[in-house]
Amino acid sequence: MELREKSGLPGSALKWIAILAMLIDHIGVVLLYGWAKYRHAWGAGIESLDFYYFVRGIGRLGFPLFCFLLAEGFVHTRSRWKYLLRLFIFALISELPFDRAFWSGWVDLGHQNVFFTLSLGLLAAMLWDELTQGNAPDCLPWRGIAAIGCAIALGAAAYYLKTDYDAMGVALILVMVLLRDKPWVRDLVAGGVLAAMIPFGSHWIELFGVLAFPLFHLYNGQRGRQSKYFFYIFYPAHLLLLALIAKLLFKA
Repeated sequence: MELREKSGLPGSALKWIAILAMLIDHIGVVLLYGWAKYRHAWGAGIESLDFYYFVRGIGRLGFPLFCFLLAEGFVHTRSRWKYLLRLFIFALISELPFDRAFWSGWVDLGHQNVFFTLSLGLLAAMLWDELTQGNAPDCLPWRGIAAIGCAIALGAAAYYLKTDYDAMGVALILVMVLLRDKPWVRDLVAGGVLAAMIPFGSHWIELFGVLAFPLFHLYNGQRGRQSKYFFYIFYPAHLLLLALIAKLLFKA
């Protein structure tokens, strides 16, 4: 019996959109903004901040999409611990290219790459799921308190480690996992998380992340054709390439 493809977007298409959004965003940060700093003015076709913010606005689609896909991976992966290990290994691999691309040095302990955020968010979801699985009524309150405590602790770790999106990133991942079966509630709460980033120092442009939400509803539940390790390799590789281009252009 031949399986027919469902209408909508498979996970592979959403991942490509997320990767392209991320790439555009990083080009904006490393090259456009780097060029402006190098020239000490907005020039050479970049007459104002408008184009820069437009590029960064497109980039805001990336992280919510990656969180959504991580939630799907959380449900469908054969081994959550192996999934977590992959994220953590590539967090370590990506840190030097991340620091070099964004902070002009090979080591910057004040900022950590997004793979650390994804790792902490996945671990928070795993612990939450493990702690709330019990059915005994007398255990459930304590399990719930422990699950909340673990989530707060891992969010605090992201905050103090200065990972990309820090505690709010961990919260967004938990929202995607815990409200996966309630898509409209998920979108509402996720929008609240994005809005909550602004009082804590994030730019208002983070609100453009809600533009990714309609894409969640186009997901057809299928994985699609994709390389298992492409994104893992692409992330540090593209950062290293952008850092090299920036060095050649700006002698940074």
